[in-house]
Amino acid sequence: MKVLYFTNEDIQDWEVIPGIIKRQGDTVMTHTSRIDLDFIKNNNIEFIVSDRARYLIKKDVIDYLPRKIVNLHPSFLPWNRGYHPNYWAIKEGTPYGVTLHFIDEGIDTGAIIAQTRAFYSNEDTLRTTYDRLRNLMVSLFAACWLEVRLGKMAESFQNKDDGTLHYKRDFNEILESLPDGWDTKIEFIKRSKKL
Repeated sequence: MKVLYFTNEDIQDWEVIPGIIKRQGDTVMTHTSRIDLDFIKNNNIEFIVSDRARYLIKKDVIDYLPRKIVNLHPSFLPWNRGYHPNYWAIKEGTPYGVTLHFIDEGIDTGAIIAQTRAFYSNEDTLRTTYDRLRNLMVSLFAACWLEVRLGKMAESFQNKDDGTLHYKRDFNEILESLPDGWDTKIEFIKRSKKL
């Protein structure tokens, strides 16, 4: 199977997810810019794994590859759809974890394939919570990939009226006001009223 690993140019761990995919004998093509149906057809893509991609996948591509587009999301959906979910889980006291889900036309609203809850302490920082979620997300993907690629995973549909959604712009000003940026302690975020 030819799998598109859809990500962004700023990631550091280029080979982690492709390595998991390749262990099943699949071919992986990595891509970081917008995709459309012509791109998918011209490159004979049979499955898409979205991981920190910065672009939404359009309906025609979703319709062309039903149940063949999954997203790795570092939140316990339906909570904290969108950007910087570890911050919002901490600030709003919502469930904290990771989710593997199918992509639909919404932002992180597709059917859930698998989830895992996680925990943090007040001594953690935004960076350590993100790193923990990242490691957990990779482990969850590795545990599920074989059954996902074969279409054998059960799914549970999200109620799109439940949960929360945050955009990138919601966090940009907040990040500038954090005393230690990504190394700001969770304790500070939880007690600060202005953030």
